[in-house]
Amino acid sequence: MPSFEPVTAVVRALTVLRIVNELDFASIKQIHKESKLHRSTVLRMLETLMHEGYVTRDAESGMYMPTGKTLLLSRGFDGNRHLSKLAAPVMLALRERIGWPSDLAVLDGDEMLIIETSREYNVMEINHKAGVRAPVLLTSLGRAYLAYCSDAKQNHLLKMLAASHRTTSSPARDNPKGMQKLLNDIRKQGYATPDPKFNQSSGAGLVTGFSVPVFKNNEVFASLSTSFLMSAMSLEEGIASLLPALKETAEKLGEMIGEDYS
Repeated sequence: MPSFEPVTAVVRALTVLRIVNELDFASIKQIHKESKLHRSTVLRMLETLMHEGYVTRDAESGMYMPTGKTLLLSRGFDGNRHLSKLAAPVMLALRERIGWPSDLAVLDGDEMLIIETSREYNVMEINHKAGVRAPVLLTSLGRAYLAYCSDAKQNHLLKMLAASHRTTSSPARDNPKGMQKLLNDIRKQGYATPDPKFNQSSGAGLVTGFSVPVFKNNEVFASLSTSFLMSAMSLEEGIASLLPALKETAEKLGEMIGEDYS
């Protein structure tokens, strides 16, 4: 948890940079609309980003574009991109086997970051792409990871989450004993399910699923989930029919990651 309040100017500059990067070719009007920032503020942020070399302005059209320097900001995610490419064919094979999509996520700070998904190959009422972040305590991806952490790492993460003011971290603050029991139960049963209330709100009551841990050299490295329509089968039916395939895929991913990162 940060020790200080965020610096407003930095937040604004990052917001503008993100929008320019997403649009590739952006006008002040578009950035103003997307960011809800005053146009004069947008212009100041753009001028700053241009000075630092992250944004350039096309003289003829007046549009703003990201420069190659923005790639420096993503160097820390090279490992995740590599892992995504490694996992993609395995997850596609899983989708073809069970008929439902899956997500692979790693811990990133105090949230889970989905680095690969097979959802783009599947028609679902609820879809998302890689890059989506998921709360640790309320999603099956986060719970599967946290339950299989070493005691020291688990305690550290729970303390960090308990100190957070986010509503998604409230179980660690309000009911630490209940949270610990839940994590112990997950380790016993071998899979994690999402918080029912969170699943209802995030999935509109249409989709459910569960997750299993992915190990690298006997240490939890990521978590793998599958999701399915509740109209097709209940959570209990899904676990009974899909858990073996999900565990086999997680084991295969773990072996590939262990060999590739050794």
